[in-house]
Amino acid sequence: MTLFLGIDLGASSVKACLLYAAGETVERRALVRASIQTHHPQTGHSEQDPADWRQAMAEALAQLTKSHASDMAKLEAISFSGGAHIGVLCDARAQPLRRAILWDDQRAAYIAAELAAKGEVEAITGNRPNATWTLPQLLWLGQQEAETLAKTERLYFAKDWLRAQLTDQFSSDATEAVGAMMADKNGAWDARLQAMSGLPNTAFAPLLAPAEKAGKVTPASAREFALPEGVPVYQGAIDTSMEWLCAGQQSAAMASLKLASAGVVAFTSAQTESFAPVSFYPHIISDWHYHAAGMSDCMGAIDWVRQTLTPNLSPFEFTKAASQAPVGADGLLFYPYLSGARAPFWDARLTAEMRGLTRGHSQSAIARAAYEGVGHVLNAIWQDMTQRLGQTPSSLCVLGGGSQAAFFCQLLADMLNVELQAGSESDCAFATALMAATAHGEFDNLKKAATVAFQPSAKFSPDKAAQARYAILHDNFMSRHKA
Repeated sequence: MTLFLGIDLGASSVKACLLYAAGETVERRALVRASIQTHHPQTGHSEQDPADWRQAMAEALAQLTKSHASDMAKLEAISFSGGAHIGVLCDARAQPLRRAILWDDQRAAYIAAELAAKGEVEAITGNRPNATWTLPQLLWLGQQEAETLAKTERLYFAKDWLRAQLTDQFSSDATEAVGAMMADKNGAWDARLQAMSGLPNTAFAPLLAPAEKAGKVTPASAREFALPEGVPVYQGAIDTSMEWLCAGQQSAAMASLKLASAGVVAFTSAQTESFAPVSFYPHIISDWHYHAAGMSDCMGAIDWVRQTLTPNLSPFEFTKAASQAPVGADGLLFYPYLSGARAPFWDARLTAEMRGLTRGHSQSAIARAAYEGVGHVLNAIWQDMTQRLGQTPSSLCVLGGGSQAAFFCQLLADMLNVELQAGSESDCAFATALMAATAHGEFDNLKKAATVAFQPSAKFSPDKAAQARYAILHDNFMSRHKA
């Protein structure tokens, strides 16, 4: 039995997965998490303190050490994953100079619009600028916090900074460089975009492959985090790239639907053509890419409705209540734009709304409207992507915490009119532990690791009557955008 650790820096928590593997099989796993606070100093601003990531990692590792002390002492390898587009501006000692701007922050929307109009950045990267990318955020900092930018000697990305807390090493990978909007279509740093950022070339980390060794646990971090000294730590990748390992047998014609803090629809491809504004990233499988489009507020928007409008209901009770309301939520429409709108509307000015709410509406109707509102946006993304890419996958592998809600999965199958398939493991920390195991030689390659690890757990086929009803409701939902 060999043991591997995956650490994922998510939007609301750090998760750590201890993976047990033997003879190219996955035996079991242990998963823990520790929460992170998000700060909103102004409307449209979204930030986190890297010190909170470090503390959350320490808490998660302490949980595993408490419950699995003897196993944690036998770790073979570690890898990291995290959200894209999150730059950490540091001094030469890797100390952050300010809070990190998150991917759902909208402050740089006007700068991104200017960059998009010129077309130069899109021509280099294959991606169209919007507020989520790091380059527009750096340009905003250059205008508003020039002193901070001038002091920056190292640009880390979120998971790379967290990994450096164990290794003291400075490295990144192509998935992060692309997410920064400072790489070419092949995932290599582009000198023109680096210069545009206002940072010196020395601020950019060397790029490694996701399965390359990025260092080892130092003596100091071994003592602080109760980890074995000298354990190899592998580079890893952004979460959307890593999560393909939870989708089963890998092919260049896969599709997935992620239901987490953000909601993301993604299609794989062996082609190098991009379809902006759909995002285009390098896959963790060499020579593949994938197209992705997402909404900022997915499961987070649903939980916001629960906490704000039905605070007496637990998450389980909220979902149960939603399932008891009729299709259409008794006329309620929820627009989940708590952080503006990303795909397919790309409008930072859009705001959230519960349209049609009266005293006569029950908590069940409110709960169902929350789920349906998120579903309508995902359906709009799905329709936009299939039209732009000219392909309609026959099924979607559903990932993230929302994949555990059968009610929501069936609702989405009906809305999108496509089959959804779920595996028993859908968490990015699990996929990251698989990366560590594969990089360390436990599996022959990532394709083998994904195939071995995938255990199908549920399938959701669209109900034709429900789909016809949702098609009418979707037109009503979209009328706000067509006005």
